Amino acid sequence: MADINDNISIYENSGDSQEVIRSISPISSEPSITPRNNSLLGVFYGIGMNVNNMIGAGIISTPGIVWYAVKSPGIVLSLWLLGGIISMAGSLTYVELGAIHKVNGGETKYLQTAYPNPKLLMSYLFSFMFVLVIKPGLLCAILQIGAQYFWYTITGETYIQTYVRESNKTLSDDDIPELHSIGWNLPFSPFWLVTFLAILLLFVITVYHMLSNKWAAIINQGLAIIKLTTYSIIAIAGFYGLCKNKEISSDNWKTQLNGNTDIAEYSSTILLIMFTYNGWNNLNYFLVNVAFISVVPKEKLASKDKIDNHETIAAEFFNQLFGNQFTRIFTFLVLLSIMGTAAVEVWSGSRVIVAAANSDFFPKYSQKLKNWNERFNTPINALLAQFVWCSFLMIFVGGSFSISNFKLFSNLASYSYWIFYLATGIGLLLIRRRSENNEKKFFKVPLPVVGIFILGGVLILTFSFIVDDALQLSPIFLSYGFLFIALISWYFFYYWWDTKKKQRESAIMGIAANQ
Repeated sequence: MADINDNISIYENSGDSQEVIRSISPISSEPSITPRNNSLLGVFYGIGMNVNNMIGAGIISTPGIVWYAVKSPGIVLSLWLLGGIISMAGSLTYVELGAIHKVNGGETKYLQTAYPNPKLLMSYLFSFMFVLVIKPGLLCAILQIGAQYFWYTITGETYIQTYVRESNKTLSDDDIPELHSIGWNLPFSPFWLVTFLAILLLFVITVYHMLSNKWAAIINQGLAIIKLTTYSIIAIAGFYGLCKNKEISSDNWKTQLNGNTDIAEYSSTILLIMFTYNGWNNLNYFLVNVAFISVVPKEKLASKDKIDNHETIAAEFFNQLFGNQFTRIFTFLVLLSIMGTAAVEVWSGSRVIVAAANSDFFPKYSQKLKNWNERFNTPINALLAQFVWCSFLMIFVGGSFSISNFKLFSNLASYSYWIFYLATGIGLLLIRRRSENNEKKFFKVPLPVVGIFILGGVLILTFSFIVDDALQLSPIFLSYGFLFIALISWYFFYYWWDTKKKQRESAIMGIAANQ
């Protein structure tokens, strides 16, 4: 099997009203996907995709978690600034890697160049993790936070799961789950109801991507416009609230939240911040944090026996400014904004599955997964497979751990991605070393910038182990568990299977020679 991103798809105009997607993978150079209407692609389509991709859902969920964890507004902004610096260093590092390779393929191609031996090991591990863990993890985290805002829009209340510590439990608390109860031990409402709302959102997005590329593009562009409008309102309203409620704003900025903060609390926020910065951007995140801290009273984030009340900080933000009735309108707009982000993940995730299937990444099922439906001209099988896998993760994985589903999946995806971000940063130095005598001159990022990216990766991957509760390590152990499965899979396909194949061929040749 070739790795996923070796299979690059390009669009060629066939001279009439159709456009053919041509596979240029090592496996085949013949057209492998049915014709498409070339009117789907354009400037506005690309802008909409980039808006939905770069302005993610993390910015309206992560700030409350970070503020609650580290208590001090000054430290909150410092952590966001640090995350922005690491992200910028990573962005520049990727610019150089892109200039070197000058072809599509992303991390798969970069890792293949940097680590040619063992055979395709690093590129295969990334491909495996990207298809089965990173992309689905990002999508599940986005859908979970979308479901929480959906819950607020329906009920007018923040999604809160109340727990009681075992040492403090009384007879009157018999119906309240203990603090570290897993999802299977929680009542249907709100935990499971919110989970199924997330699956419902995924179902809706998947269905309209199945039925029409054209209408999916139109809907996604509309969601991008709503997102820009909603987040602009948050930024403007934040400055309005800063001027209107000077007493709350001043108190928030001058005094920190009640409670003690240790190094474990800082550790718990690192992956969440980098999850939000996944698009390698931007100043807006810094400003939105300022808006939230300036408006939301710190008492709203006070309870330690309730979780998720600080994951929907935008709802409390609007409630403080406009009252509960108008807040439900704004949370609905936030929900649509989050659906825009999820839609990009659904669209791109299905194409990743198709590309993987074109490279025979899924033995026995690749032929079905790479086919596009002739009637709707969409990758229905890939979209359906993505829906089933993500639903499985949200129900069975999400229900098996005691931390919130948003933290579980966002940390799982972020940690898994940073394993390969670090490998890619180190890989750039290896590529530079091997090409020192090469006369070709590429764009070259300053070495200290690459160093910041690599040190940031080391910090994130190691610092994440510092926790005050072992259960918070669940996403990290899950990440390494999937990575181990990927390693076994690589061994089977690229070593054991190749060895068996060569032995069989040698035996056949020996028999033929004897005859």
